[in-house]
Amino acid sequence: MDAVMKKISSMYPEHSWELVSRRSARSVHRLIRKGEVEYYVKILSPRTLPERLRNLIHPKTLREASMLDHLMHAGIPVPEVCGHVRAGSSSALITRAVFPARSLFEESRQRQIEVMLDMGVRLLNAGFGFSDMHLGNIILNRQSSPFLVDAYEIVPLKKTALKHASSLFAQVVNIFDLSREELEPYLMQAAGIGEADAAWEMIRSQALSLRRKQVGRRVARSLREGSFSRAFLCPQFRAFVNRNHSPDLHGLVAAHRAHLAGNTNLYKVQKKTQLSTTGEYCIKSYAKAGLFAAPYAVRSWKGSLTLLFNGVPVAEPVAVIVFRNRESMLITRDLDQPDLDRFLAGGYSRLPLGERRSLAQALGGFVGSLHAKGIYHADLKACNIKICTQPVQFYLLDTDRVEHRKALSLKRRLKNLVQINTSIPREVSRTARMAFLKSYCAITGDDPGELFKDIWRLSSGSEVIYRCDTGDVIEQWRENP
Repeated sequence: MDAVMKKISSMYPEHSWELVSRRSARSVHRLIRKGEVEYYVKILSPRTLPERLRNLIHPKTLREASMLDHLMHAGIPVPEVCGHVRAGSSSALITRAVFPARSLFEESRQRQIEVMLDMGVRLLNAGFGFSDMHLGNIILNRQSSPFLVDAYEIVPLKKTALKHASSLFAQVVNIFDLSREELEPYLMQAAGIGEADAAWEMIRSQALSLRRKQVGRRVARSLREGSFSRAFLCPQFRAFVNRNHSPDLHGLVAAHRAHLAGNTNLYKVQKKTQLSTTGEYCIKSYAKAGLFAAPYAVRSWKGSLTLLFNGVPVAEPVAVIVFRNRESMLITRDLDQPDLDRFLAGGYSRLPLGERRSLAQALGGFVGSLHAKGIYHADLKACNIKICTQPVQFYLLDTDRVEHRKALSLKRRLKNLVQINTSIPREVSRTARMAFLKSYCAITGDDPGELFKDIWRLSSGSEVIYRCDTGDVIEQWRENP
């Protein structure tokens, strides 16, 4: 890299350098003269021998320079290519700066959506595909006009087909969780779309697949030193800590053990798990895991982050601790909200009819959204859902058996729906349960009447078990209608 920078410095002797970003083998710099940014320099310095050989023969930066020229001639707003430099296996692309410029991250959600979808339409109609469509690759100039600043993943298309269009739009749908109604005006303008229903189903499926892969990578990275977690090692245990928090791990471990010994501040004590609260934190300890199995707290940590990264409210994961004997602990922010079953057994019946219906609809939408994203919670009982009423919001607990699948079978979805149905008080009316299902089906596309019959049938003969302020309550489910 030094050799490349020396060459460029000799070309622009009056300019100073400023590092913008560095990632792996790539770095981006600004060249500044008299206080103004005049050029951007993207330097690629491969680290492994195969990568060096490939970049020596076919430099990535040269391919990007060529693509920027193609885009400019096609009428796509991109920075002007000013030069390309090579030094050994390293290479650099020099472009004229769009200055002043502002990040698309600074704009409103609606403006971001408009800019990205419009850019997608322009690319497709000009005969280009793009597999790296995200907010960081588009900037706005002084006149608020968008410029595409990273062209490496852009490819020319012989003919724009549905697969190209769906791939591009799926990236935007994934970022913003767009509805069909938000996307459709742009679909009608883009080449290669064809029939709108088929296009939307393909885009939605690809967006869900993208989300699942991205979330999986983020969850995996959380168990090593990185942008989300920092590692903590000591003789007694190893831990990963959410960088947004700085808990006293030794103090929290000691406090939890003191609570267990003194039977104080305990929320739940079972053979496998014990739950206590200390200040702003909730601490859940787990029994030893099998030799070849992941510690239980690690499973809960991964489940919680799977939900969090999917935009599903959870008790914020703070740290995961694994002891030398394979016992483990999960530390989360304490949620000062009632469990759903306790709330329904308490103040629910005193709510006005309209509020009860709204709550049922909100819960149905929450579970429907969960299933639409391919998320399965193996123990989706009301005691594992906390409720905030102002405004209405639900939080999931007990996350050690959360799965993120490509799609959920009807069997799994019915299991979750029956779990909820048989863990809330029987006094919750059939009307409220139907309101829940209608809201659920508005998202999943199921027939609420048929689903209601299935749930009722599968619930028949089961016990209804829930908690209230005085303890556990067991009721018998109604007979079949």
